[in-house]
Amino acid sequence: MRSFHKNSLGFTLIEIMAVLVIMGVMASVAVSKINDISGTADERALDTGIAELNAREMLYWTNAKFAAGGWTADTDVTNDPGYNLNLNRPGQSEYSWTAGPNATSGTLRFGSRSVVLRRLVSTNTAAARWGP
Repeated sequence: MRSFHKNSLGFTLIEIMAVLVIMGVMASVAVSKINDISGTADERALDTGIAELNAREMLYWTNAKFAAGGWTADTDVTNDPGYNLNLNRPGQSEYSWTAGPNATSGTLRFGSRSVVLRRLVSTNTAAARWGP
């Protein structure tokens, strides 16, 4: 029979299990943080997309105001041949619209997030605005 030594080298099963449990907890915390960061990035991208839509509206409205006939109605903006609400860069498809955009509303999606947007009509004194 072999005799067991009290000072033998190595880890016990309990020690190995404790390390695995600690690593599992650390991994679950890291995964949840990564998911939060991804969602926050998508929300920021939607905010940027809305700001871009509003900047475009301002440009089209300004063009209509300074055109030869001047601004007469909101259709002067929406019927502009350059009126384009596609936010994607050439060859990219990060943003997508659902049921829109038309002259009044649509759902803008980026990544895992989406927002329903409504367009306030432009007037003689103010450009249209997109917002939730």
